Amino acid sequence: MGNSYVNFTVRGPSQQAVAGALAGRTAIVSPARNGNVIVYDEQSEQMSDGVEELGAHLSRGLSCPVLAVSIYDDDILQFMLFDRGEKTDEYNSKPAYFDEDADPDNPVGPSGGNAARLCRAFGVQDAVEVERILRTGSALSGGYAFEIFRHEALCKALGLPQFAVAAGYSYITRGEVPHGLTETDLIRIT
Repeated sequence: MGNSYVNFTVRGPSQQAVAGALAGRTAIVSPARNGNVIVYDEQSEQMSDGVEELGAHLSRGLSCPVLAVSIYDDDILQFMLFDRGEKTDEYNSKPAYFDEDADPDNPVGPSGGNAARLCRAFGVQDAVEVERILRTGSALSGGYAFEIFRHEALCKALGLPQFAVAAGYSYITRGEVPHGLTETDLIRIT
């Protein structure tokens, strides 16, 4: 089985402010890098339907953009972008993945994802590169073999910390601290 994880990139607030907005949850909060803090939340990772609620909560409460990302078994990258509590964009790299009636010889390409909106949210100018990353297909069509590679490319293009890639609450609690961080860098909320 491939990588599966959920995390949230919060643009602007400090690590301490983000930790304060997570009161009552079980989560881990990274330090800020390039103005971005990553949240690894236990409940969101266990129940994918809680991702939207937490993304909106963080964005509304901290008055900032939040990018909620989930990777399923290295096969699907999904994200939702929030600004001041409103969902402004969403993306699915393989929208027909769970559709039993889908034609495997004619896969449906990625859906959603507004490169210009993502770039504005994270203060980046190169929407052309972000668009290319979002629209590139799977390995079968010469694209990404695993969706963590798409996530890694997206983080690089948007200037987001690489410790958002292949990192989630369950990985960290098993001792897999993301590359570039130490245990003492993290705030644990219980």
